[in-house]
Amino acid sequence: MAPSATSSIFQPCCSHEDRPRDPSSPSSLFRIDMHTHIMPPRLPNLTSDDDDDEYAGDHDTNSRDRPQSQPIPYTWPTFRPAPDHAATGAVDMYVDGAFFRRVDRSCYDAEARVREMDAAGVDVQVLSTVPALFCYDAPATAMSGAVRLARALNDHVADVCAARPDRFVGLGTVPLQDCGAAVAELRRLMRMPGMVGVQIGTSVEQRFGAGVMMLDDERLEGFWRACEELDAAVFVHPLGYALTRENKGRWGRYWGSWLVGMPCETALAMHAVTSSGLLVRHPRLRLCFAHGGGAFPALLGRIQHGFDCRPDLVATKACGVTPTEHFRGEAPGSSLSSPNGSTAQPQLLGQIWIDSLMHDPDLMEYVLRKLGPDGTSRIVLGSDYPFPLGEVPVAGKMLTEDERLGRFMTWRERAKILAENAIRFLNLGPEFEKRFEDRWRGFESARQLPAGELSKDGSWEGWRHRDSAIDLDGEEHLDGNGDKKKFSSRDLDRSPRSVSAGSL
Repeated sequence: MAPSATSSIFQPCCSHEDRPRDPSSPSSLFRIDMHTHIMPPRLPNLTSDDDDDEYAGDHDTNSRDRPQSQPIPYTWPTFRPAPDHAATGAVDMYVDGAFFRRVDRSCYDAEARVREMDAAGVDVQVLSTVPALFCYDAPATAMSGAVRLARALNDHVADVCAARPDRFVGLGTVPLQDCGAAVAELRRLMRMPGMVGVQIGTSVEQRFGAGVMMLDDERLEGFWRACEELDAAVFVHPLGYALTRENKGRWGRYWGSWLVGMPCETALAMHAVTSSGLLVRHPRLRLCFAHGGGAFPALLGRIQHGFDCRPDLVATKACGVTPTEHFRGEAPGSSLSSPNGSTAQPQLLGQIWIDSLMHDPDLMEYVLRKLGPDGTSRIVLGSDYPFPLGEVPVAGKMLTEDERLGRFMTWRERAKILAENAIRFLNLGPEFEKRFEDRWRGFESARQLPAGELSKDGSWEGWRHRDSAIDLDGEEHLDGNGDKKKFSSRDLDRSPRSVSAGSL
């Protein structure tokens, strides 16, 4: 169907860093796209009963909870050439034996992917599998196949990363329906060069009467401990396709499972995480939620109110940490009793991150308010490449081109979201830090950005550049007393802290 995505497919070319670019253009800023999907050109044969795999069957910590009966038939995902495959390279993906979606060549052809990255100005992609390939619903009798599939997907991602370590880093996948098998595969993939973490779903749908595991399920505690031990970054992505299977009449119309269901799935996962004390129990765990945290930021006020008015239903496992404190990354009044009776003070120093895929500058402004003073430090660029519902073909287009962001974000803050935050979240190290800083210094110098910038009211937004503020001359805002006042950029010269830009 297509060549294998290894180093042999990449043709010699000039370094991406050496390509000519205008340092004064926002398109020159370093970009790391945290949210991209990839799949191998072909899948392994998972229909055999081969159990020779060293990871199959030896790590089933939950086997006592599963019925030991005759094998349950399970239909694995498959790829087939699209009708126009010869001309376009497109592939049709089948899930549950039915057509699921068409996938373009760039989803499996690494060389085509690099060409599109160059055209879009994306320096690095963080690769993760297509969520339809999680196969969390594979039953216990098919766990050998689930493990083999995860290994094949991870080997492919690692091969692509090894071929171009300057352009790709990887997130693996694990058979999360079995904690022992998931931990074993996590340990294996984290030893591979270029692999820095794992992508998981918002829940683990176990069919055939086994129910659903949410992320706070006690059966996943061993997985979270392993993520902490291995310093594995965790990217959480919803599974919209499962909703249509669950109730096609509700979710199958008007693309509802993707447009509404997926954000709701993410919100439900974040609700489970923030209500269960999960991050208090695992203080070194860091989670990044796709699609700007889905519907959770918009629901935060309602969830917080429920936490306050019905703590008997919401707060019993939260270790005293409110949903708002979780999202803001602070927990000043909380405590956690340890087994020996002592009390530890949890420091939720930014364990919850989100990507930038919101499609709306107004929503970005609101989310930054909810994230708190360091909000721009916990958002990473995410495009959902190569799928059409994402920010494609240009990842970061809103951050670099939408003038409305200038009202509440500086270029430095935008540059952080475009790349610097991902470097920190993924612990990519000094080489990536240098690439980011070199590009930023060139941009800063070419744009002649001023050293003194308009101060915010100290609540959330950070700093704003003088050139953005000048555009606001004559606009009304509320002063510190709540009175209307016309903004003048001359105020910047008299007192850099005299204007509350948060109200502009």
